[in-house]
Amino acid sequence: MGNNNKGSIILLTIISVATLLVAVVGATFAYFNISSTSDKQTTIEVTSGTISIEYGDNSHISAGALNPGDVLATKTFNVTGIVTGSSNLNYEVDLNVATNSYLDGELVYTLTSNNVSNNGTVISSTSQAVSIPTGATKVLLGNATFSGPVTAGAQHSYTLTVSVAGGAVSDPAKSFDGTISVIQSTTK
Repeated sequence: MGNNNKGSIILLTIISVATLLVAVVGATFAYFNISSTSDKQTTIEVTSGTISIEYGDNSHISAGALNPGDVLATKTFNVTGIVTGSSNLNYEVDLNVATNSYLDGELVYTLTSNNVSNNGTVISSTSQAVSIPTGATKVLLGNATFSGPVTAGAQHSYTLTVSVAGGAVSDPAKSFDGTISVIQSTTK
């Protein structure tokens, strides 16, 4: 009877380890699928409507060493909101930086916004370049709102430009990798 219990424990241990491996591989696969930046359009279902994001090309920004004044990327994207009720639909736009080996202030961004449908409020355009911190980080570009109800959909459009600041020092080892994301927000 003792060997039978030992065999059961070994079998349960093997099953547990195999289940853990499948969960880790599955979570990793899901993370990379969710983080995919090749799609030009994303739709987010929310409690009071739908937010759709359409990127000019994609949401991914990546570059190696650049010279001062160089533009790393210019990304255009449209956010469309359909609000089924009379409440507002809030969202935020983030720059999710996976890698940034440039020093604080060497990379900067500007954001231009347009309330195409004249509905709700857009993220304020930046009048001056805003510094991007070094390392992996999430930079909140701002919060915006669609005012409900909007059954036909309202549109806000944005242009994000990331560039190397004038005082930066060229270094071939420097790199940047990040993505733009739009998520539902509870704050305005």
